[in-house]
Amino acid sequence: MNRTDRNRYICVALSAFLQGILLGVYALVTSGLSALYQFRIQPPRFLAFMPLTVIVLLPIVFWLSQEHWGRRLWNLLAGLAAVLLALWAYRIWSYGSFDVVPSQKADLVRLSMAVFLVVPYFQCRIASWSWKIPYSEIFFQLCRNLFLLFQASIVLAVFWGLLITAGLLFDIVGLHFVPLLLFNPACAVPLTTTITAVSISVAIKHPGIDSLGRWLLAVLAWLLPFFSLLSLAFLVCLLWGGSAGLASLWSTGQASTLMLMLQAGTIILANAAWLDGSKSAFRTRSIDILAQVSLLCLPVYTALCVYSLSLRISQYGLTVDRVQAAFLAVTSGIWGIAYAGTVIARNWPVSIGRVNIACVLFMTVIILLMNSPALDPLRLSAGDQVSRLKTGQVRPEDFDYAYLSSLGRYGRARLEELRGGKEAGIRREITEDGKTFVFTPSRVQILSDDKLIGTIYGYFAPEGKHTIRTINLPPDYEIDGNIYRPEYAR
Repeated sequence: MNRTDRNRYICVALSAFLQGILLGVYALVTSGLSALYQFRIQPPRFLAFMPLTVIVLLPIVFWLSQEHWGRRLWNLLAGLAAVLLALWAYRIWSYGSFDVVPSQKADLVRLSMAVFLVVPYFQCRIASWSWKIPYSEIFFQLCRNLFLLFQASIVLAVFWGLLITAGLLFDIVGLHFVPLLLFNPACAVPLTTTITAVSISVAIKHPGIDSLGRWLLAVLAWLLPFFSLLSLAFLVCLLWGGSAGLASLWSTGQASTLMLMLQAGTIILANAAWLDGSKSAFRTRSIDILAQVSLLCLPVYTALCVYSLSLRISQYGLTVDRVQAAFLAVTSGIWGIAYAGTVIARNWPVSIGRVNIACVLFMTVIILLMNSPALDPLRLSAGDQVSRLKTGQVRPEDFDYAYLSSLGRYGRARLEELRGGKEAGIRREITEDGKTFVFTPSRVQILSDDKLIGTIYGYFAPEGKHTIRTINLPPDYEIDGNIYRPEYAR
């Protein structure tokens, strides 16, 4: 082993171990495991605000690109770290309060999609020292990254299968602390990240990884004709049933999710079948045409998905989850319409490269805008919910003030706007057992010695009498810092 490889392996191992430690600590802090309280450990609150996107994505990009060891790789990692840190800083600012731990899961999912699709271009750029890179090279680099992660997941499944078996055996012989130790996040997460990094490093050096990837693509390609038949039969049955068929689809409450899954499956299988557009996996013309039928179904899925989502938004307004769903519907819809358009124009599959590059760039721009004030789901949700209240689409007693308060800086600003209007002159106070309860239509503040100790968000009619005993929290309320709020699920 030469010096460069040795340094590379050391950096991979250290980054994996450091990532595992940070993610393990984050899991312990955010999950509130009893193990921390049993040992009277009170972790610092700032640990819950760690940049999760940087901790997760930066090491994975390094592991996938480690064979391009050198200054250009470090420049790529430095640039990616700067972008991710800037987006994380905005997300922390948008919450604007250290009383509520911000959820970074949605940002992590969106940015993972963008990074996974954009990084292959820069990997090819490092390898070729040119900005003009053929689409075929980018596509096969993307596939290579995918198969490296796929084989790492297989290794992880086998590793944890063996570890779970060993833990059960130790538990049987009375060593109960062994499984407790192994499955504690502080131990389990570093083991997982280290095994992932090692498996990727070993697979990169193995010459058969590209052959395995092409074999898997060929297998996936032959699923597309059968998928086309199923898609066509589904749409025919749905449209044949007319309004009753559509009503049964809406009644599931999962119509948007089902349509998005069908679109994603079609797009993935289409890329597996036609690769970079230079050739088709099907030697028979009739099968190739049948496979293209699935692409013509994509605009129908988009229309059904958008209509289903619009029904939910018109009923309950925008929420963070619905903004995320709208993002997926728009991006997958543009992809599907572009694919169907090239098939109709008889320009398929030679246009697959141009379509994919354009759609990836569009998706990346939208993701960046969603992590900025322009399309921030928190801002859009807060504005739409308050607009529905002001226009009378929702009654004050039905309005979810608690959800509005959970929308960070934008939600709290809207709450203050409401309180400065109709609620300015409506205020009731009740004092009992040393505590003061201050009633306004949208909340009850609980004070002790003039210090705020809790807030109950909800609608409280300004007329009528209130007593302390009438303030009972429903069973679905949870305590989050000093704010009592209901779990929001519609």
